[in-house]
Amino acid sequence: MPGLTQDRLWSEAVILEAPNRVLRVQSTRDALLCLKNHWPPPEGNGSARSDALAACDRVIEGQDEPDVARAAFIKAAEEAHFAVHSWTGREGA
Repeated sequence: MPGLTQDRLWSEAVILEAPNRVLRVQSTRDALLCLKNHWPPPEGNGSARSDALAACDRVIEGQDEPDVARAAFIKAAEEAHFAVHSWTGREGA
C-alpha cells in the first residue's frame, strides 16, 4: 500500500541524558521526533545526525531494520554529547 509507514519498537530503549533533561527513545518514530525536536544545534557538520535522520526515514518506509536506525541514533547522540544509556547498561548495544 503506497504511503504506508511502520514503526516497530527497538530491541532495547535508548536513554539520553543531558543537563536538565532525560529522554527515553524506544522506537524509530521516537528517534525521528527526538532528532527533529529535541536536538541541540550541531557542532561541526552534524553528519551523524543527518545519517540518523536518513536511517530513520528508511526504517519508517520499510526499507531497513529498526536496529539500523537505533545504531545511527546512538552515534548521533554521542556526537551531540548526550550521555547514552540503555536499560541493561549496555551502552551502544
